Amino acid sequence: MSYSLQIGVRYLRSKKRATVSMITLISIVGVALGVAALLAVLSITTGFEQAFRDKVLGVNAHVLILKYGREFRDYREVLATVGEMPEVAGVAPFSIDEMMLTKGERRAVVLVKGVTPEGVRTVLDLPHQMVAGTLEGLRRPGVAPTGGTAPKPADDWQWLRDLRDAGGEIPPPDTARPEEPTRADATEEPARRKTFWEEEQERRQAQREAARRARRPDIGKVAKPSEIEAMLADLDEEELVLPDDPAWEAGLSQGEAREPVETLPGIIVGKTLAEDLGLELGDRVTLISPLAALGLALEPGGQATRSREFRLIGVFQAGFQEYDSGLVYTDLYDAQRLFDEGDNVTGVELRVRDLDTSYELARRIEQDLGGAYHCLDWSELNRNLFTALEVQKIALTLVIATIIFVAAFNVIATLIMIVLEKKREIAILKAMGATDATVLGVFMVQGVVIGVIGTLVGVVVGGGLVTYLDRIRFPLDPKVYLIDHLPVVLNPSVFAVTIAIALLICTLSTIAPSWWAARMLPVEGLRYE
Repeated sequence: MSYSLQIGVRYLRSKKRATVSMITLISIVGVALGVAALLAVLSITTGFEQAFRDKVLGVNAHVLILKYGREFRDYREVLATVGEMPEVAGVAPFSIDEMMLTKGERRAVVLVKGVTPEGVRTVLDLPHQMVAGTLEGLRRPGVAPTGGTAPKPADDWQWLRDLRDAGGEIPPPDTARPEEPTRADATEEPARRKTFWEEEQERRQAQREAARRARRPDIGKVAKPSEIEAMLADLDEEELVLPDDPAWEAGLSQGEAREPVETLPGIIVGKTLAEDLGLELGDRVTLISPLAALGLALEPGGQATRSREFRLIGVFQAGFQEYDSGLVYTDLYDAQRLFDEGDNVTGVELRVRDLDTSYELARRIEQDLGGAYHCLDWSELNRNLFTALEVQKIALTLVIATIIFVAAFNVIATLIMIVLEKKREIAILKAMGATDATVLGVFMVQGVVIGVIGTLVGVVVGGGLVTYLDRIRFPLDPKVYLIDHLPVVLNPSVFAVTIAIALLICTLSTIAPSWWAARMLPVEGLRYE
């Protein structure tokens, strides 16, 4: 062991006893507290960032493919194109809209997301988030996509397609002259185009007329008792039994026979929403369109969506208050009927094998599909949330690091006091031939030893604290923090960053007093002796 190391460690001890001096102990405690606080803050802030990312990715996909405009009917071609990419682990269409969920007198505004049974297993984490019920029954047997209103042909833009196919050359104009209108045609006045409200009034009048015709009794030939008995003879006894459904019987007694709950389409709600509305598995709930009160339809000529009954088949818990209280899942085909969209979707979502490549993959998909589509990866969808978390993490790290800076000033003061106290010993060492580097090493050793011991103690204290918080799952108010417990990450990288910051600060703080001691002349140390 070098004698500079021996002298430096000796200076840290007490004069009277072979123990650490009080001022050295205070310096070590200051460094340890700073390290423990910094380790706890980094573990908690990293835990918040990771928890939010996991919760968001558990409900949302890694990449979304959207289309400019309202119509996205060619999603099957997009599924086939994107599904062939090796980076994609799963791809599925989805449709989402805001609705009102009611049960009795209780109601809540929710986001209804139409998904496919294959998509919830390959793209989303919904199977792992189920706390009650199953995904069985999400899609009823025999359900097919609705035809809806066919998109209008874009004949007005055919000239642009011809220009693209011609390689940028404008095709020659048609030399055939159009037929001149006859005199009789010229005298005819063009028909006035009906306004929106006139068309809407005619459509509502037609609906009321159709409803009156439906309520009108169909008077025809009355069947004989023998004919009725012959018809009933072909039916089994089980087919003649009415369904055991109190809601169906109540509707039947009021003249409004409701569909049996066993045949209703399935719906999956969040745990908080189920508790707020008092929902249980098998309950009959109703989704009401926000356009129902206005009597409007999303598609021209379509029927105004009043409401649709569903059967609760499952409850999920994503751990994110925003999703658990305001998101419901149903089958894509039933959602399309509810939204009155026809065979139209909101977009296509996909899961990638490597999360770090999601941004590059989104840009490549945009180039492959063309300008009508745009893609968003998970970081772009939640840019505000993750940016705020990152800024908060940096700010808290700088604030808590000031504790280590204060401890570093304590180390500087300790070394300055030791230098003033050991001026005579420094002069004697230099008079005996000790170099400036040797004296510098003596006092640098003291600062480094204080930093190493304080850092180790702080890591033990901080590591024990975060381990305790991780085990007890300290509860939080989900309405405020969006999650129900304090997230803590026991990551080796967090420990490594904390140790590096503490040792760097303590080492840099010893340079100034050690350099001052090394530059001291022997005559200055022995002047007053």
